Amino acid sequence: MNRIVTFGETRDLVREAIREAKLPAGLEVWILRDLIGRVSVLLPESAAEPPEPIRRLVERMPSILGAHAYPPERAVLYLEPEDLEGLRSEAVIWEEEGVKIHFVDREISGRRWVTIADLPGPPRFVLFALKGGLGRSTTAAVLAAHLARKGQRVLVLDFDLESPTLSSMLSPQEQPDFGLVEWLVEDLVDQAEALVPDMIGRPAWSVDFTGEVMVVPAYGRRCQEHLAQLGRAYLDKPPREAGSPPQRWVDRVQRLVQSLEAYVSPDLVIMDSRSGLHDIAAALMVGLPAQVLLFAIDSEPTWSGYRILFQHWAQNQVIRQLRERLSLVAALVPPTAQEEYLRRFRQHAWDLFREWLYDEVPPGEPDGEWFSFDLMEEDAPHNPLSIYWERGLLAWPDLRSLESGPVQSAYSEFLERFERQLLPEAG
Repeated sequence: MNRIVTFGETRDLVREAIREAKLPAGLEVWILRDLIGRVSVLLPESAAEPPEPIRRLVERMPSILGAHAYPPERAVLYLEPEDLEGLRSEAVIWEEEGVKIHFVDREISGRRWVTIADLPGPPRFVLFALKGGLGRSTTAAVLAAHLARKGQRVLVLDFDLESPTLSSMLSPQEQPDFGLVEWLVEDLVDQAEALVPDMIGRPAWSVDFTGEVMVVPAYGRRCQEHLAQLGRAYLDKPPREAGSPPQRWVDRVQRLVQSLEAYVSPDLVIMDSRSGLHDIAAALMVGLPAQVLLFAIDSEPTWSGYRILFQHWAQNQVIRQLRERLSLVAALVPPTAQEEYLRRFRQHAWDLFREWLYDEVPPGEPDGEWFSFDLMEEDAPHNPLSIYWERGLLAWPDLRSLESGPVQSAYSEFLERFERQLLPEAG
């Protein structure tokens, strides 16, 4: 049986095809990998026919890329020069033997993991985990209550739309009329902004705090046909005029968050993300400027999952823009052998961060000029903020009493590190 070429090999094999075609130095080549994973070359509409170097390239591609290449007669696509130029922001760019390559990936949702945004607003914090059950929502609630007790106006957004938990911060009578799902659906027909005043819930247990806790649930008490709305919540918004592009879903999430921030003027925002490599997580972690708390346990599936994410960011040349936003959380630290457990966790985290996030410092160079950290450096991103397992937290915690009991035992170290390490950076 002949060996097949798989999708994951195509990017490297494009490099091989370019080398074998012996393209002249100084040439600029545009490569498109389409939705089904086949590779073609883009040329401006003004080109009457492919120049000789491009013909050599498309003739070589089928033998190198296999089923992921189009036949030479179908391997060249023509775009208007301005449309081709418009793809520049989406392209990953590299040089291969003096040839400048623009590699454009057409994906249904993957680009949402690499589309970096820079939006003004208050400090934002995203809580993310690759799997559920790590205490992410409980942490968001404890953190919001802790900061509100200290005088902060905290906006909490429950973006776990399929299995919301943070809505439990509100009693049934405190639930607002609408939530995030309704906003995303009504935005498709241009009436989302009318919902904003009726999306904020204020829990009764926080009324005596110096600050304020404001909760926007995944859906409100007037929600009807929730599953039908979920099926529409993730859509790109259709264009208002023929010929205009649709508004990307990531852009809609940005507007949603900014609308809520403008309405309540919070001191900081806490967003509970859906777990896993989902579009919600992409929109919050990458589509908004935010500090990201990566929840983890010391297991090979955890490190493998984060390795996949970091590798994707590295391949798409955005890792340097994102790495300073990231901090690890050691979730559910077991009640026994804690010191040994955290030693192993720290070592595995350091290995992962050195592989993908940290700079390799050249000999003789001062460490301070590089994004690089020692294994035991206290405030390093790989050195986790620890949350300890407590049986008393199996039920929803009493958020009025954070200074004693299981919340204090589980979270005192986490809260101290969060304030010292992350709040100054976020501001």
